[in-house]
Amino acid sequence: MIPHSSAGVQQWGHHPLHALNPGAGRTDTASALGPSDLQLEKAPMSAPQPQLRQPAVVDLTTHSGDTSEREPPSKRLRLDLPSVASTGDASPASGNGEPRNTPSTSTPTAKPSSLSWRGRPVWSFQALISEIPGSGGMSEEDAAAVAQSGKPASPPPFPVLPWKYAPPEAAGNKSVKSRDSSPAKKVQTTPYHIECPSVAPVLKGQKVADFSPWTGNHPEDVLNEQTAKQGHYDRTQVSQNESNTARPSLYAQLKHRSGLQMLSSVFAAALEKRQSHNLVNAPSTFKPPPRVTLTDNKREAWLRDLANPSVPLRRLSRTIPHGIRGKALLDQCLSKWIPVNRAVWLAKCVGANEIRAFKRKGTSGAVVIGLEAKWVREWTAHVQQFLEGLVAACGTADWKMKMTYAVGLTARLFFERLLDDEQYLGWFLSSLEAASLNTVPVWLLMLGIYWDSIMRYRKRGRRLAEALLEKLRQVTNPEHATTLRPLVDRLSLHIRTLVVEHTSSVILPNSWAKYKDLVLSCLNMKDNTHKAIFQNVAERNARIQLSKDRQDSGQRSPQQRVIHLFDAVCSTHDVASAAAACLKTIDDKSLLVTKLLEWTATPFRCGLCRVYTAVRLLRKWKMSGVDIDTYILSFLTRTGNRASLTMDNIYHVISELVRSQTFSVGRYLQWLMAKGVSSSNQSDHSIDLYLLKQLPMTRLPDHVRNLRNTLLYRAGVPATLEDSTIAELKASIAGRLPNIFGNEVEHTMVVESPSLDLTWAVKSEIGQWLRRGISGHCRNATSAMAGITVPADRNVSRLTPDEFYHIRDVLESFGDLSMLADVVKQTTSCDDNIVLASAADTVNYHFDSFCVIGATSDLFRSLVESYARLKRLGTPNLDLVFSLIELGLRLPQECNTVALLRQDLLRIESKSALAAPSPLSDNPSTAINEADPSFRSKLDQLLSSGGGMDESTMASIFASLTNILTGRNEDVKLSANETCRYLAYLRPFHPKHFDAMLVRWVCGLLKSSARSTMPHILPPLIGVGCVTIHAFVFLVKKLLQSERIASKIPNPARLKMDILDLLVPPAPGQSRYFDLVTYRFHLAQQEFLLKYYKETLDIICDALSTNAAAAGINSELRSSATTLLRLLLAQEPEDVVQYCLQKISAQHSTFTSVLQDTLDQLLQSVSLHDPQVSMAENVIRTTDDFSLPFCQLKLQVLSNAESKENMGDGIVDVMFKAAVADTRAKGSNWIGLVRLMSPNSVQQIRERAEKEFFAVPLFAETLGDQSLSYAPNTEALETAKLYLTIIDKLAYSIPEAGVQSVGPILVEKMDLLLHKLVVMQTSLVTRQGVVSDQATQSRANFERALAFWFSALLRMIVIHRTAFNVPSSVPRATVVQDQSRLLVSIFCISLARLPTNILRLYPTADYFPHPISSEGYRPCPGILLQTHALDVAASLIDTFPDESRQQCARFLKDKCPPFLQFQNDNRFSYLLGPVPDAGTSNIPPPASVPSPAAAAASTPTPTPSSGLPPGSSTQQASSTLSGIPTGVSEDCVASRLRLQYRGRTIGPYPVRPWELLEDAAPIVGVNDTAVNLKFFDARRVRA
Repeated sequence: MIPHSSAGVQQWGHHPLHALNPGAGRTDTASALGPSDLQLEKAPMSAPQPQLRQPAVVDLTTHSGDTSEREPPSKRLRLDLPSVASTGDASPASGNGEPRNTPSTSTPTAKPSSLSWRGRPVWSFQALISEIPGSGGMSEEDAAAVAQSGKPASPPPFPVLPWKYAPPEAAGNKSVKSRDSSPAKKVQTTPYHIECPSVAPVLKGQKVADFSPWTGNHPEDVLNEQTAKQGHYDRTQVSQNESNTARPSLYAQLKHRSGLQMLSSVFAAALEKRQSHNLVNAPSTFKPPPRVTLTDNKREAWLRDLANPSVPLRRLSRTIPHGIRGKALLDQCLSKWIPVNRAVWLAKCVGANEIRAFKRKGTSGAVVIGLEAKWVREWTAHVQQFLEGLVAACGTADWKMKMTYAVGLTARLFFERLLDDEQYLGWFLSSLEAASLNTVPVWLLMLGIYWDSIMRYRKRGRRLAEALLEKLRQVTNPEHATTLRPLVDRLSLHIRTLVVEHTSSVILPNSWAKYKDLVLSCLNMKDNTHKAIFQNVAERNARIQLSKDRQDSGQRSPQQRVIHLFDAVCSTHDVASAAAACLKTIDDKSLLVTKLLEWTATPFRCGLCRVYTAVRLLRKWKMSGVDIDTYILSFLTRTGNRASLTMDNIYHVISELVRSQTFSVGRYLQWLMAKGVSSSNQSDHSIDLYLLKQLPMTRLPDHVRNLRNTLLYRAGVPATLEDSTIAELKASIAGRLPNIFGNEVEHTMVVESPSLDLTWAVKSEIGQWLRRGISGHCRNATSAMAGITVPADRNVSRLTPDEFYHIRDVLESFGDLSMLADVVKQTTSCDDNIVLASAADTVNYHFDSFCVIGATSDLFRSLVESYARLKRLGTPNLDLVFSLIELGLRLPQECNTVALLRQDLLRIESKSALAAPSPLSDNPSTAINEADPSFRSKLDQLLSSGGGMDESTMASIFASLTNILTGRNEDVKLSANETCRYLAYLRPFHPKHFDAMLVRWVCGLLKSSARSTMPHILPPLIGVGCVTIHAFVFLVKKLLQSERIASKIPNPARLKMDILDLLVPPAPGQSRYFDLVTYRFHLAQQEFLLKYYKETLDIICDALSTNAAAAGINSELRSSATTLLRLLLAQEPEDVVQYCLQKISAQHSTFTSVLQDTLDQLLQSVSLHDPQVSMAENVIRTTDDFSLPFCQLKLQVLSNAESKENMGDGIVDVMFKAAVADTRAKGSNWIGLVRLMSPNSVQQIRERAEKEFFAVPLFAETLGDQSLSYAPNTEALETAKLYLTIIDKLAYSIPEAGVQSVGPILVEKMDLLLHKLVVMQTSLVTRQGVVSDQATQSRANFERALAFWFSALLRMIVIHRTAFNVPSSVPRATVVQDQSRLLVSIFCISLARLPTNILRLYPTADYFPHPISSEGYRPCPGILLQTHALDVAASLIDTFPDESRQQCARFLKDKCPPFLQFQNDNRFSYLLGPVPDAGTSNIPPPASVPSPAAAAASTPTPTPSSGLPPGSSTQQASSTLSGIPTGVSEDCVASRLRLQYRGRTIGPYPVRPWELLEDAAPIVGVNDTAVNLKFFDARRVRA
């Protein structure tokens, strides 16, 4: 029986896209009421009625004939009426065949029908009033309605026929016309004839489905008890002889010898019978509606009918107007507001006619397919233009409605497969990329429609990710931060969805570094899920990216980062943070302490600040639980007497630790006794004995001191020698300081100081002795100051300037700055301005060291307090104020104090400038004259009187002082320092006038022949502050740049040499007894070298070049330049090295020569007479973390010498050997050395490493059975890893175009790796059950080697990704073939199922898989090796042409049956899609890619998990045209499954989307259908 429409089956003739009406379940009485009745019904309704919808039933009184209810309708048979449900929630079906829900107005207690609605035809509507359900009794609502209206309510109408539907109501009419309002019409006189509906489905034999007019003879017309209770069923007569089980019959057949064969024949015949019945043999009778040429009026009328939903498509399909195509078709649909489903129908009709027109032209099949694809692309282009035009018209009238319609229409065309997917989605992404910020929201709204289609394949998903990120980058600019905030939120939401749900689309090999921060901003990093996803995405991107920057390739090692932290402490003075950072950087505490001590003693750094930095860091680490004693002793044992280290700094560190009781002396002595050093005279124990002599004994217990002396005595070192040295030093110092130590020594005879080779035990003892002497050196109980007698403080020091200079000289020569800080602290209680100013200068000179010690702030405050005390008692000295300001400027936290000091300085200067002239200045010629013996006393009186001075008097005094400086007046016994101090006191009277006179005098001195006194005049002038070094250098530079002035300066070369000598600091052995002025000069010198080191280097280079051109470089100039250059290299290694490299590249031969001498002194290289290559090898051998910049300079010098002498590849050979050796030792210093070499040299080193890498065999096979015997070859793997590391670090040397010769080698290597895997897998299958323990171990070795080589080759592919691009000189077919082979190999290996799943383990931090088995493996953070392999394949596919990708997909589908299981893998289809369907074209495809292992493998390639036969396939895939729509969804499993069996290809049954057309012709054919047979799992079988 054909099911009735009330069963919920969709009607054949119903429009598939018609909107369903969620109307009432029961008969809606309101639909048949008149206007007055409807108003009465509105009050009791509990819910509003839906508007503009099809009524639940169709009132027969509202027929198009519009007859009166008193006249009978047209005579016709009643076809079928549904029975009324027995409950209130059931009802007749609506016109669309869908079950209806009970509305709010229905009565839940409705009575069931007591009459059957089947029995006789209905001739009159009035005759059915008595049969209406519920007519026997009215509900309360109906009764109320009748009582109010005075007439009974209208009965409900009949339901609509199954294949009919009511026309839509008018927009303004909310109810159906009542019978009373219907106009009267004539009764038809023509007798009624039964006609089959034109829309009824036609069955075989010209029968019509679901149409049986009532004649009384139909089986359904028979009403009996059975049909009344159970209904009518079309039952099939089943034989009663069939048993419940087939066992007896089959068992009887199996007893016979031929029974099994007979059963097989029976089953085979049954299957063949079923197959023959299931085949559709009838050809398709589909024909599109014909097109005719119509006039414009008729065409417009036809389009208006199409826009009217009441006009059936069957009538319009008779003919369609010709000339409506392309963009004009879409414009007509938009202008006429044709419903979307009808517009799609028109597009299908036009497209089907256009495509069939190609076939009628008599062209071949291949040409037809090409023309069809071309037409589809043109049609897609028209759709794109249509949508672009509407987007561009944004802001016009009705734009929103038009845009909504256009978006819906184009989306319907896309999902109906009427467009070229690839072209359309590519255009959509291009439009999104090129869209302005004003139109981006429109494209984002459309993005939701095509999101799934775009994200189905990586080719589109990656492009979308980059487009969204680029738009987000544009809108996040500061100028758009506020106005475009909603757009930012929308873009962030899309990007967040991409990262979380489509992670693989955010693998961006070329742009991740650009968009990494944007991706991070879109995620909630407080969410652990988002945090883990971002870390995973970042690591996956990092592994497939290749840095093209030299700086990135040479990242600092942990040791170099620690050294950088050590250097930073000397400038930041933040010891606590540096100590914690160092502990986090290096876990090996022994290595950390070793690096710290080496940094302290290396000659490639300078300054005593290193010593105190090391002491503070070691004390911090000691408090953190680090056993620094053991690590220090271990360092001393390993180091020995290394000439490259300044061991005195090491001993200094240990002595400071002993002073602070951080280093255990007793433990060290026990270690010495256990080692037996004290009883041995071997030379290797001298370092231990020397440390024993260095230990200070001041704070040690007596028993420890006695034990030390005993050990020294046993080692042959008498303790009396140390005591005598201390006594001599005390006598020498006491002779110079009799007021302090006059009573503490037996004799006061001044003796010469002993040698400078003093132990820290002696230095510490002398320092303690000096501190004790100064602490007791206080002035008398009373003191007269400024004429006022005041009670004196007993703690006020009596130090004089000379005494302070002597004590400072001794402690600075010792290098004992911690004791010097204590002395300066005691000096702050002095009341002498010069002593306090010298103390402030001392703190300023050793500022970094005192800051690390932690004494700077305390000393500055103490000095300021002393200054405040002196200010209260009298006028403070100008020198003290100046020194305090200079020191306070280096302390940011003392800015308020510096401001007060500047106010005092300004007050002192302004007081002198504003004072009235003194009477002494009335006759300056007689008042003050340098020839006067009382010149000095008069000058003191004039400067200290507090009076003023006019400019003429200042000029006279200035001339007198300058004459004394130049030596013109030898009668006055004034030193240069004293004379310059008078000049400094003279300046405040008229500063501007004084500066002008000083500049004129200096310029005149430069031009005069008496310039020889300049080196003696400038230091004191700089020391008192009248001249600065920077200003003098700038003045000389300006004078020499003027040709007119430069010609008047005699011997400019000597002038530049004098300037160079001015900057050279005193040698360590030189006397450092400096007074206030000289000490300030050296302070200014130190400041200039730190701040203006680039200008200093320019001075060196200028002096060398000028003197070389004049008279050659003498030894004095070379010595000064070398000393100064060595100091600058040690102070600022990185910056100075870069400057020197520029000078070397600029071919400054004289500077290069001096630089080479300096580097030889630093590196202690071999003699210059040795060959250049051996010298380079020696430099490389001595390279460490500290000497790296200097070795770079040295090698650059040697490289220049090599290029001049054409010595070949000598340096390259040496550097390659050094790189291999350093990499094997886990070092990275060679990277910095190679970085400075020429690009050609770096490329040669990388090419040698690649050659050695490819020469390493993949697997070490043993004798015998080579299929399963693989010996572990760890050495080969380590060697390959070593060369790969070198290649990776030098990857920046690869040219942009790539190295084309590497590509084929990598393809062959990957093929060989796949072949080995195939052989192993095949051997495992053939030996199942007989594998021994040895074979198991061999298999494990093989899998570990496979994982290593797979990782290594993947890294090489990432490094040489550009090598696989298609060059113009290479045939395209060859390159495409190599690309496809590489992809096939990567997919096959990565998707292979190995027994231990080693490819699914996490790689270790150094990129390669862990060498142990998976059972004992603890995964570390990282990505799966399999995932990484697919990411590498994705990065290749991004750059490969579509042909390579499609060839790879076709090969894996058609030529590689064992890997058929991966065809339905989402990752496989995601990476290789979209792949054109082979069933849509009859064009033979191009030649398939040969198997990567076909040349070597002689066996098929099954896998253990494959259940398919390994038979080869001869059927090639077809269709290279991706533009032809197939009618099959891309994500359908059937579209990806294609089996080959017995020479036949079985795939999905494709139906052209243009032929999926309902109402295609006015006459329905036998085999016409608009339903895709794929819905029934139909298949097309092609032999």
